[in-house]
Amino acid sequence: MCGRYALRRDLDDLVEEFEVDENTLTGPDADVTLSTNVAPTTTPPVVLERFRRDDPDAPPSRSLRALRWGLVPSWSKDASGAARMVNARAETLLDKPAFAKAALARRCLVPVDAWYEWQTSASATEGGKPRKQPFAVAAADSSVLSLAGVYEFWKDPAAAEDDPARWLVSFAVVTTAAEEGLDRLHERMPLVVPRDLRDAWLDPSLDDAEDVRSLLDAVPRDLFLGGTLTAHPVSRRVGDVRNTGADLLDPVPPAELDGVVDLRTGELLGA
Repeated sequence: MCGRYALRRDLDDLVEEFEVDENTLTGPDADVTLSTNVAPTTTPPVVLERFRRDDPDAPPSRSLRALRWGLVPSWSKDASGAARMVNARAETLLDKPAFAKAALARRCLVPVDAWYEWQTSASATEGGKPRKQPFAVAAADSSVLSLAGVYEFWKDPAAAEDDPARWLVSFAVVTTAAEEGLDRLHERMPLVVPRDLRDAWLDPSLDDAEDVRSLLDAVPRDLFLGGTLTAHPVSRRVGDVRNTGADLLDPVPPAELDGVVDLRTGELLGA
């Protein structure tokens, strides 16, 4: 799963990295979440492509926008369930009513420096429950990762037609079965879209279900043991969304670990 991640990149760097045509997040009033502890219901930047209304025959325009994390289906009566829909399973993406239309027409990329996942200890307890140790999973070369996402438009039925806030645009991160090694953290992980598949994932003209299914199948699932991804234990302070210091991504010294298992070898790291 993916319920927390880090993104502290400069927006201009994201514009360059993702070859963005339009950056909507400029100016002092831009409401965008950049943090080492991005949580559901906040508004982090995502990358998406849309056809121009004024020129539908023109190529789609790629933009950087701040969307709320936690997808609200267009048919929802209210937005109260958004916090429960932060993830969408790749295996059922094209079948679930909440995600199916978005999977065909509204795919996005979610830039992250790292995502967090908690390892449940089989040997250490705390307060009578298994101890949980957070890990940060990031690119081995420190580059920005792009997670697969889908987004949706929801219109508040209670808002006035002239209310600019009547539209909510929200997204969910697509997840897949965890790779070997990362499955020692959780059975699920975000679907990481490599650079050579970013254009296809964003392309709104790729709207056939079988083509999208083939695209999902084309995403590699051997990034951790293959060396593209790395993971290390981080401070347990990341569990509190109020903690946003840059040091949250720092590795925890082995002496501070208790009942933590090495993701590659399965050996116990802490006492």
